Amino acid sequence: MAMPKSSLAASLLAAACLFGAPGAHALTLSYSTTYNGSIHVTTGSGTATAQTVPGSDFFGNAFPAPTNPNFPTAGAFGFYDDYIFTVPVGSVANAVSSSISLGSLEVGNLQMRLYALPVDFYPTSIIGAGCPGGCLADWGMTQSAGNVTYTVMNPVTLGPGSYVLEIRGDATGANGGSYSGVLNLAEVPVPGVAWLFGAALLGAGWRRRAVS
Repeated sequence: MAMPKSSLAASLLAAACLFGAPGAHALTLSYSTTYNGSIHVTTGSGTATAQTVPGSDFFGNAFPAPTNPNFPTAGAFGFYDDYIFTVPVGSVANAVSSSISLGSLEVGNLQMRLYALPVDFYPTSIIGAGCPGGCLADWGMTQSAGNVTYTVMNPVTLGPGSYVLEIRGDATGANGGSYSGVLNLAEVPVPGVAWLFGAALLGAGWRRRAVS
């Protein structure tokens, strides 16, 4: 379903504002796998970022040359970037990623998903083979507004644990391409309506016992 341009503009504006927000930092790039020819180039520290709640983290990558859009089992994509992060309490995650076309520097086919980190995570596992660890938010489709290519992840409720925010796409510019995004984590509020409903049920039970 296409996002209204007003919502897109608000999301991108919020992401831009958060780049200058105090306390914001960058998610650690766990690994970036770029498919060029017949080899996989893997980089990154492999460490996880401890995410505070509420809080925001930024992610992104740049490719100095075009990538070969011929990943095994996932054609039309030239790179997979995985950002590993942990959360200490229940939260709602929301992420927006964008790639601005700059002529010779461009990223196409940009998609994003979120999945739970399995107990044993191996960066050398088969790239693009389903959703290891269980998909929480499936691949978001690439959309465009003006010269901005973007993908937005719908909010997903998270419990304590480790997760992977995965980005895939293809650097299609003559000089490669780049993208950037922001991951927001907010506390899960206790719904006021649910609390009132629960209180009403307790009251009804108390009255029933009093009558009997």
